[in-house]
Amino acid sequence: MQIQCGKRIILLVGLFFVSLNTPLFSQHDPPTKERREHSILESDRDITHGGLHNLKELFGLGTITGHTRNYFMSTINKGDLTDYYANAIGGAMRFRSHEFYGFEFGAAGIFTYNLFSSDLNKVDPVTGRVARWEHELFDVLDLNNFNDLDRLEELYVRYNFKGGNITYGKLAIENTPLKNRSDDRMKPFAYKGFWLNYAPEIDHRFQAAWIDRISPRGTVEWFDFKEGIGLFDQGFQPDGTEAEYHENLESEGSAMLGYLGHFEEFDLELYQFYIHHLSYITWAGIEYHKNGWNLGLQYSVQFPDAFQKELEYQQRYVQPGERGQVLSGRVRYHFGAWDLWGAYSHAFATGRFLFPRELGRDHFYTSLPRSRMEGFGDTDVITLGAELHFGGEHFTADAAYTRLFGPEVDSFEFNKYNLDAYQQFNFSLDYAFTGFLEGMHMSLLYIYKNNLNNTEPEVIFNESNYHQINFVTNFEF
Repeated sequence: MQIQCGKRIILLVGLFFVSLNTPLFSQHDPPTKERREHSILESDRDITHGGLHNLKELFGLGTITGHTRNYFMSTINKGDLTDYYANAIGGAMRFRSHEFYGFEFGAAGIFTYNLFSSDLNKVDPVTGRVARWEHELFDVLDLNNFNDLDRLEELYVRYNFKGGNITYGKLAIENTPLKNRSDDRMKPFAYKGFWLNYAPEIDHRFQAAWIDRISPRGTVEWFDFKEGIGLFDQGFQPDGTEAEYHENLESEGSAMLGYLGHFEEFDLELYQFYIHHLSYITWAGIEYHKNGWNLGLQYSVQFPDAFQKELEYQQRYVQPGERGQVLSGRVRYHFGAWDLWGAYSHAFATGRFLFPRELGRDHFYTSLPRSRMEGFGDTDVITLGAELHFGGEHFTADAAYTRLFGPEVDSFEFNKYNLDAYQQFNFSLDYAFTGFLEGMHMSLLYIYKNNLNNTEPEVIFNESNYHQINFVTNFEF
């Protein structure tokens, strides 16, 4: 009863979707100092040392921002396989207090409604399954929940100091190559813990974090790591048995150290991730940019935590002998209103590259909406793309093609989710309004994914051989 009451109070203060500063379906961009999102270097407020007369001013001089979103999604499966569609509408409101001797606090809430949809729980008569992608707009853990979709997104206290800040509570983290908000549904990934930013100089930034609770994208509840990791598809072990690591991990959380540096024509990013009792992951990226050219290289390697040896085979998240590795490179060229790019990623045959899907999405150069590297080993991916900016850069058209080589159905050693090789086409249009409608942003994303090996319904349903349309309207205020 108290929980429900609290949720209604959140709604009464006006929950409208967390603010975005980039297009919903934009590709991962290099961490240049001009493009770093949510950078502490871009703070619009200085530390206030006193000056407040009462508690009312602490609240009254704060800021309120909001966001509304309408999301229409339709998945058209091959032949007689069942098609689905849904339109979700929702929003959030964020409050950030005024600073007092460097301290501030904030809160944000979020809600979603099913405006209209097909029967998302209609069972496909051939495969016995229901909708997948459309359910991600609502609550993937309760497929009958289309009404109680509010969530306390943020509730934090922050201390600001010269060159940085430290935040504790439920917070909006900065995007990293693996742990990120991935806010391209109705609700992003949400996190609770500590987050430290420190930039002693404008070209050098350090990060440190400890996360101990999560609310994955497409869910409304909060979980500790033992409960949260494995909520979604657990996949298979390398020998083909179904994985059973959910609630067998005994994990307390995840730590991260990061460094981002700018050196004239180079940008560097280094991250060390540790997921307690699961794995250690090192990530390194470097980019060179000059005269319209951008050359980038990423490398990531994963090592199992010794605790994995103590678990039964089926209960392990990663097997002791696995060393997931991915090397990814990209060439990008900008001229006039155009950006042309090509990327290649290779997952080595040393093991599957694993990162819990409940924590975020990998941002390798070949990663696209509906196409990621996580779960693969001994795999190659190529991606080609083009972007056109016109209308004073308010209008962007983006086309991308990706092809994944290597995995086959039932080759579980390097294929955690038993997926087939595929090719995929993405086409998007983005328009940011000006004038009277400033703050409104519309995005259209079309996806076609084609299985390269077979057309068996049990293999392709909601996984490949489908067309998908995503039309999203955002309004920030």
